[in-house]
Amino acid sequence: MAVIDRHYDEGYVRELLVRLARVPTDVPLGAFEIDPTDPKIRHFVHDVVVPEIDRIGLGPVEIDELNNVVFRVGSGAASPALLFMAYTVAQHGNDTAPELEGRLMNARAFGLDEESVFGKGTSQGKGGLAAALGALKILRDAGVKLRGTLVFAVNNEAQSSNRCSRRIIDGHRIRAEHGIVAIGTPTLSVGNRGRVDIVVTIRGQVAHSSQPARGRNAIWGARAALERIERVHRRLGRVHPRLGREQLEPYRLVFDPIAPHTLPDRATLTLDRRLLPGSSVEEAVDEVKRELADLAPFEVEVAASVFQLPAEVPDTAPIVTGLSAAHQAVTGRPAPVGTVQFSFDAGYACSQGIQTVMFGPTSAARGVMGTETISTEFVPISVVREFTKIYAHTFMTLLG
Repeated sequence: MAVIDRHYDEGYVRELLVRLARVPTDVPLGAFEIDPTDPKIRHFVHDVVVPEIDRIGLGPVEIDELNNVVFRVGSGAASPALLFMAYTVAQHGNDTAPELEGRLMNARAFGLDEESVFGKGTSQGKGGLAAALGALKILRDAGVKLRGTLVFAVNNEAQSSNRCSRRIIDGHRIRAEHGIVAIGTPTLSVGNRGRVDIVVTIRGQVAHSSQPARGRNAIWGARAALERIERVHRRLGRVHPRLGREQLEPYRLVFDPIAPHTLPDRATLTLDRRLLPGSSVEEAVDEVKRELADLAPFEVEVAASVFQLPAEVPDTAPIVTGLSAAHQAVTGRPAPVGTVQFSFDAGYACSQGIQTVMFGPTSAARGVMGTETISTEFVPISVVREFTKIYAHTFMTLLG
C-alpha cells in the first residue's frame, strides 16, 4: 500500500476518465447491439485506447479483426497468470444528455453528493478501463517487476454473446489461472446465470384482412405459441442457492410484412432463457422445440441465437481472496462478495479453466430513475480511485 499510495496519480486517472467518457461507444436507442467492427468502436480503440497504452509504455499490443486489444505485462511466465478484461461499449445510460458526456461535476442533483464523471459507459466499462490503466501506471512508475504475467485485454462485447471473449482467449491463445472482468458491479461477483436467445419463427400465409380465410394469420400463431411457451416457463424448477431460478421470458415480437390491411405471414419471437451452472444451451432450445413441435396449421422453426455461459467461482479461489484482501487494504472494509443477476463475460473464461470474477467501479445512484438502465449515467471519482488501487494491489499480490 505504501508503494501504491506513493505512485497513485489522481490527475492522470481523472483526466483519462473524462477523455474516455467524451468519446461515444454506445449502443444507440432503437438498436439491440453494436458490432465490434462499428466505426465508432474502431475509433475509440485505435485512436484513444491504443495511443494511451503506448503513452504509458505498456506494449506491444495485438489488435484483432474485432478490434479487441491484447498486451502482456510481466515476466511472460505461464504461471502465475491473470487475464484482465476491460470493456469499451456502453449498453445503457441512454437518458444521459449530450452536454453531460465527459463532464466532471457533483452528482448531487442525480442522487449522489460526490464529484463524478458523467457519460454513457462510465459506470459500466469506462470507469474500470481508466482504473486499470491507472493501476498499470502505478506499476510502471514504481518500477514493479512481476514474476508472473498479466494479460490485459480490451474487449468490445456488446452483442449479448461471448464472441469477443472467445476471440480473445482462443484467438490469442491465452491461458491463465485467474481472471477479472472489469465491468461495473455492486459486488465482487463470483457467479451469474448464463443466457441464450431462443428465436421462434412462426410461418403462416399472407392475406388481405377482408378475406382472412384465404391466409393463415401469424398473429394467431404467435398467440398459440406463447400459450405453450408459458407452460415451459411454469415447468422450470431448478433453483441455485445464490443465483436463483432458471427463467424463460419473451422479450421481442416482430410481425412481417407490415402493409395496409394485411395479415402477416411471419412472426419472429425472441425468448430470453436464463441458464444455471450445469444447464445446457442445447437442452434449453430442445425443450422449446418439443413444446412447439405441432402448431398446425403454422410452420415453426426454433433456433439458438447469441448466448453467454453461466459462471461460478468458489469464494476460496485465489482471485476472490486476492481481490478481497486488496479491497480491505484500500478501503478498510471487507469486499462485498456475492453474485449478479445479469449475464456477461465471466462464463466463457470460467469454461476455459480461468477462474474469473466480475468486479469494477459503478455508481450507487443512476439518474432520476435509480438503478434503471435507461438513466443518466455517471461514476464517482472516489470509486474509480479505490478500484485503481484495488487493481494495482491485486496485480502485485497475485503476480508477485
